[in-house]
Amino acid sequence: MTDRDVAIRIVSESVTRYGAGVSESYPQDQATWRAAPTTAGPSDTSPFQLPPEFYDPPQPSGGGSMPPEKRNKLLLQGLGLVGVAVLSGLIFWAVQPSHVAGVASAASAQNNTVAGKYTFTRVAGPATDANCATHAFGKTQTFLQQHPCQQLVRSLYSTTVSGGTTAVVSVVDVKMGNGADAEQLRQLTNGDQTGNLNDLVKDGGVTAANLPTTAQIQDGGYASTTNGSVTTITLTAFVDGHQDKPALKDISTDALRLAGK
Repeated sequence: MTDRDVAIRIVSESVTRYGAGVSESYPQDQATWRAAPTTAGPSDTSPFQLPPEFYDPPQPSGGGSMPPEKRNKLLLQGLGLVGVAVLSGLIFWAVQPSHVAGVASAASAQNNTVAGKYTFTRVAGPATDANCATHAFGKTQTFLQQHPCQQLVRSLYSTTVSGGTTAVVSVVDVKMGNGADAEQLRQLTNGDQTGNLNDLVKDGGVTAANLPTTAQIQDGGYASTTNGSVTTITLTAFVDGHQDKPALKDISTDALRLAGK
């Protein structure tokens, strides 16, 4: 065999060996190349380098994307922490003394003491009822039987005038079906010997030392007003039986602002 024959044989064996390697490791059609495993990439030991477009882009440093299950879990944990923070903030706001004490003092001032020309302190009530006629007498009761009210609200207040004398004030709110009935009720109770609505001393069983009787209250200072469909009637008497009609009238007139309290 000549040197030329030996060279041809070596080249032939090399082509056969490397060609077989290519057909086993790399498919020759592009469609199969694109379907190659995602971990495929150029190899320093490969007989050929595939075109760059046939490889998946390199993954960002630090690893692949987070599994959906783990991502959802972290999201839920984050939302939970936000909810806890918001709830804690609301609780902290609610228990601050400025809020709790402020509401309590406002409610106390509204329900117990009302300042003005006279300072009134609630001592009984409010007592509510839907049947006004059963708590009335005389012509007033007859009127309320013929014109039923919608609601009756009654309270008792006390106030102290100059000189230290204490007076008891009955405040009665009567809600009628309309403004005309309310005004008619007011005009009726303004007259003499027309009856009225009972105060809480009579109906409420209120007892206290030196408390005026219901007869003294009904014969004391009187005032009334109408606001829409509501008639307010006030009656005042001193605890010691002292009679001062102008003073009692003045107290009852000022007490009209207690309507709806």
